[in-house]
Amino acid sequence: TSGVWLSGALFFLYVGSEVILGTWTFSLLTEARGVTPELAGLFAGSYWFFFTIGRILAGLIARKIRIDRLVLGSLLVAVAGAVLLVASSNPWASLAAVAVIGFAFAPIFPGFVTGTARRVGQKHQDNAIGMQIAMGGIGGSALTSLVGVLARRFGLEVMPVALLTLLVLLTSLYTLSNRKPHADS
Repeated sequence: TSGVWLSGALFFLYVGSEVILGTWTFSLLTEARGVTPELAGLFAGSYWFFFTIGRILAGLIARKIRIDRLVLGSLLVAVAGAVLLVASSNPWASLAAVAVIGFAFAPIFPGFVTGTARRVGQKHQDNAIGMQIAMGGIGGSALTSLVGVLARRFGLEVMPVALLTLLVLLTSLYTLSNRKPHADS
Protein backbone atom coordinates (compact mmCIF):
# COMPACT_ATOMS: atom_id res chain seq x y z
CA THR A 1 0.00 0.00 0.00
CA SER A 2 1.03 3.64 -0.33
CA GLY A 3 1.13 3.92 3.47
CA VAL A 4 3.80 1.23 3.63
CA TRP A 5 5.97 3.06 1.11
CA LEU A 6 5.44 6.37 2.89
CA SER A 7 6.46 4.73 6.17
CA GLY A 8 9.54 3.30 4.49
CA ALA A 9 10.45 6.76 3.20
CA LEU A 10 10.15 8.20 6.72
CA PHE A 11 12.66 5.68 8.05
CA PHE A 12 14.96 6.10 5.03
CA LEU A 13 15.13 9.87 5.59
CA TYR A 14 15.26 9.78 9.38
CA VAL A 15 17.99 7.17 9.79
CA GLY A 16 19.91 8.81 6.95
CA SER A 17 19.75 12.14 8.77
CA GLU A 18 20.75 10.59 12.09
CA VAL A 19 23.76 8.80 10.61
CA ILE A 20 24.83 11.81 8.51
CA LEU A 21 25.09 13.99 11.60
CA GLY A 22 26.79 11.28 13.65
CA THR A 23 29.27 10.49 10.89
CA TRP A 24 30.14 13.91 9.46
CA THR A 25 30.09 16.26 12.48
CA PHE A 26 33.74 15.73 13.43
CA SER A 27 34.98 16.22 9.86
CA LEU A 28 32.81 19.29 9.35
CA LEU A 29 34.12 20.91 12.50
CA THR A 30 37.81 20.09 12.08
CA GLU A 31 38.21 20.41 8.32
CA ALA A 32 35.69 23.10 7.40
CA ARG A 33 35.19 25.16 10.55
CA GLY A 34 38.69 25.14 12.06
CA VAL A 35 37.75 23.56 15.38
CA THR A 36 40.53 21.70 17.21
CA PRO A 37 40.23 17.91 17.14
CA GLU A 38 39.77 17.82 20.93
CA LEU A 39 36.89 20.29 20.87
CA ALA A 40 35.40 18.67 17.76
CA GLY A 41 35.46 15.33 19.58
CA LEU A 42 33.51 16.93 22.41
CA PHE A 43 31.00 18.35 19.91
CA ALA A 44 30.57 15.03 18.13
CA GLY A 45 30.23 13.26 21.46
CA SER A 46 27.63 15.81 22.59
CA TYR A 47 25.38 14.62 19.77
CA TRP A 48 25.24 11.10 21.20
CA PHE A 49 25.10 12.37 24.80
CA PHE A 50 22.10 14.62 24.14
CA PHE A 51 20.52 11.90 21.99
CA THR A 52 20.72 9.51 24.95
CA ILE A 53 19.36 12.08 27.41
CA GLY A 54 16.55 12.88 24.97
CA ARG A 55 15.65 9.21 24.56
CA ILE A 56 15.39 8.77 28.35
CA LEU A 57 13.28 11.91 28.78
CA ALA A 58 11.07 11.03 25.81
CA GLY A 59 10.38 7.67 27.39
CA LEU A 60 9.29 9.39 30.58
CA ILE A 61 6.94 11.87 28.89
CA ALA A 62 5.60 9.63 26.11
CA ARG A 63 2.62 8.63 28.25
CA LYS A 64 1.69 12.25 28.92
CA ILE A 65 1.72 13.58 25.36
CA ARG A 66 0.37 12.11 22.14
CA ILE A 67 3.17 10.43 20.23
CA ASP A 68 2.36 12.20 16.96
CA ARG A 69 2.72 15.57 18.68
CA LEU A 70 5.97 14.52 20.35
CA VAL A 71 7.41 13.36 17.02
CA LEU A 72 6.26 16.45 15.11
CA GLY A 73 7.64 18.74 17.82
CA SER A 74 10.93 16.84 17.74
CA LEU A 75 11.14 17.14 13.97
CA LEU A 76 10.54 20.89 14.15
CA VAL A 77 13.22 21.31 16.83
CA ALA A 78 15.63 19.25 14.70
CA VAL A 79 14.91 21.51 11.72
CA ALA A 80 15.61 24.57 13.89
CA GLY A 81 18.91 23.02 15.00
CA ALA A 82 19.83 22.30 11.39
CA VAL A 83 19.03 25.91 10.45
CA LEU A 84 21.46 27.04 13.15
CA LEU A 85 24.10 24.60 11.88
CA VAL A 86 23.72 25.99 8.34
CA ALA A 87 23.51 29.64 9.36
CA SER A 88 26.45 29.88 11.75
CA SER A 89 29.93 28.45 11.50
CA ASN A 90 30.73 29.72 15.01
CA PRO A 91 32.07 26.76 17.04
CA TRP A 92 29.73 27.39 20.00
CA ALA A 93 26.71 27.79 17.73
CA SER A 94 27.72 24.53 16.05
CA LEU A 95 27.94 22.81 19.44
CA ALA A 96 24.49 24.09 20.37
CA ALA A 97 23.07 23.00 17.00
CA VAL A 98 24.51 19.48 17.26
CA ALA A 99 23.26 19.12 20.85
CA VAL A 100 19.77 20.39 19.96
CA ILE A 101 19.50 18.07 16.97
CA GLY A 102 20.71 15.09 19.00
CA PHE A 103 18.17 15.80 21.73
CA ALA A 104 15.39 16.31 19.17
CA PHE A 105 16.20 13.11 17.27
CA ALA A 106 15.74 10.93 20.36
CA PRO A 107 11.98 10.19 20.23
CA ILE A 108 11.59 10.11 16.45
CA PHE A 109 12.55 6.51 15.62
CA PRO A 110 10.48 4.91 18.40
CA GLY A 111 7.65 7.31 17.61
CA PHE A 112 7.72 6.26 13.97
CA VAL A 113 7.58 2.58 14.97
CA THR A 114 4.70 3.26 17.37
CA GLY A 115 2.72 5.01 14.61
CA THR A 116 3.12 2.23 12.06
CA ALA A 117 -0.37 0.73 12.46
CA ARG A 118 -1.96 4.18 12.08
CA ARG A 119 -0.06 4.80 8.83
CA VAL A 120 -0.40 1.39 7.18
CA GLY A 121 -3.30 -0.33 8.95
CA GLN A 122 -3.22 -3.21 11.41
CA LYS A 123 -3.27 -5.76 8.60
CA HIS A 124 0.08 -4.57 7.19
CA GLN A 125 1.79 -3.50 10.44
CA ASP A 126 4.06 -6.52 11.00
CA ASN A 127 5.46 -6.59 7.47
CA ALA A 128 5.72 -2.80 7.35
CA ILE A 129 7.86 -2.67 10.49
CA GLY A 130 10.37 -5.04 8.90
CA MET A 131 10.43 -2.99 5.71
CA GLN A 132 10.78 0.25 7.66
CA ILE A 133 13.83 -1.04 9.53
CA ALA A 134 15.39 -2.19 6.26
CA MET A 135 14.69 1.20 4.64
CA GLY A 136 16.30 2.88 7.63
CA GLY A 137 19.47 0.84 7.12
CA ILE A 138 19.53 1.69 3.43
CA GLY A 139 18.96 5.38 4.19
CA GLY A 140 21.72 5.39 6.78
CA SER A 141 24.29 4.02 4.38
CA ALA A 142 23.11 5.55 1.09
CA LEU A 143 22.45 9.09 2.28
CA THR A 144 25.62 9.23 4.39
CA SER A 145 27.63 8.05 1.39
CA LEU A 146 25.90 10.57 -0.87
CA VAL A 147 26.87 13.38 1.52
CA GLY A 148 30.46 12.11 1.35
CA VAL A 149 30.42 12.25 -2.45
CA LEU A 150 28.91 15.74 -2.38
CA ALA A 151 31.40 16.88 0.27
CA ARG A 152 34.31 15.71 -1.85
CA ARG A 153 32.99 17.72 -4.77
CA PHE A 154 31.60 20.83 -3.02
CA GLY A 155 33.21 20.87 0.42
CA LEU A 156 32.09 19.74 3.86
CA GLU A 157 29.70 22.66 4.32
CA VAL A 158 27.34 20.68 2.09
CA MET A 159 26.62 18.42 5.08
CA PRO A 160 24.50 20.88 7.10
CA VAL A 161 22.64 21.94 3.94
CA ALA A 162 21.91 18.31 3.04
CA LEU A 163 20.82 17.61 6.61
CA LEU A 164 18.46 20.59 6.65
CA THR A 165 17.02 19.57 3.27
CA LEU A 166 16.42 16.00 4.44
CA LEU A 167 14.82 17.16 7.69
CA VAL A 168 12.45 19.54 5.92
CA LEU A 169 11.46 16.73 3.54
CA LEU A 170 11.07 14.32 6.45
CA THR A 171 8.88 16.77 8.38
CA SER A 172 6.72 17.32 5.30
CA LEU A 173 6.28 13.58 4.72
CA TYR A 174 5.48 13.00 8.38
CA THR A 175 2.85 15.74 8.29
CA LEU A 176 1.39 14.14 5.16
CA SER A 177 1.34 10.72 6.83
CA ASN A 178 -0.65 12.16 9.75
CA ARG A 179 -3.31 13.66 7.48
CA LYS A 180 -4.22 10.39 5.87
CA PRO A 181 -5.32 7.82 8.45
CA HIS A 182 -5.29 4.35 6.99
CA ALA A 183 -8.30 2.09 6.93
CA ASP A 184 -7.42 -1.59 6.95
CA SER A 185 -7.78 -3.14 3.54
